[in-house]
Amino acid sequence: MDELHKIARAYYTTANEESKSQGRRFFNSIDHDRNRRITIQEYLPYMKRNGHTKMANRPFFEYLNESRTGELEFMEVMTLFYIIKSGRKLCDGCDGLLKGTFFSCTDCFDLDDESFNLCSECFTESSYVHPHKHFLDNYVILENMKVALAEREQEIRKMEAAMANHGVQNAGASDAIVLYNQRSRSSVFATVFQAVATAATAFSACTIM
Repeated sequence: MDELHKIARAYYTTANEESKSQGRRFFNSIDHDRNRRITIQEYLPYMKRNGHTKMANRPFFEYLNESRTGELEFMEVMTLFYIIKSGRKLCDGCDGLLKGTFFSCTDCFDLDDESFNLCSECFTESSYVHPHKHFLDNYVILENMKVALAEREQEIRKMEAAMANHGVQNAGASDAIVLYNQRSRSSVFATVFQAVATAATAFSACTIM
């Protein structure tokens, strides 16, 4: 079983009733004839109508159809539900689903609707058209986001302490957060990429592979 099918099944199996109900409603919104099977004729219009155009094609339908019956069963649709709700990305080079390690443009990373991501193959073979050249893999970004968030929390605590020392009335965590969030979102990401710059440079210079 493909890893994403396993993940989706695990989430659904352990979900509370409200979440399972959301999954069932999602399935029913595609299953127009209520026969508990989703055909390609039901799948394609739904995906196009709801803006999932890159997944509105037969190859993606066949990827979901793990049972190879030509129709999607409930748990196969739950994999689609998981992919959409979790915000799984598609490769901006080949349009394939990014399942494991992938590379993100650091210049575009802070742009919610305009991030640029590549599978390992497209990144390695430079099979893409994009104006920027700085990329990091998702695991490096994730680990260094932890560093950035820890520094953010530490800064908030310092702000709270400074407020308390100066006798600011009614200054709590919420005040500190409001003041902190007046800073640009890009400052958090700048911290991330500054933290990994040395490691990325060392990696590119490494000759042991």
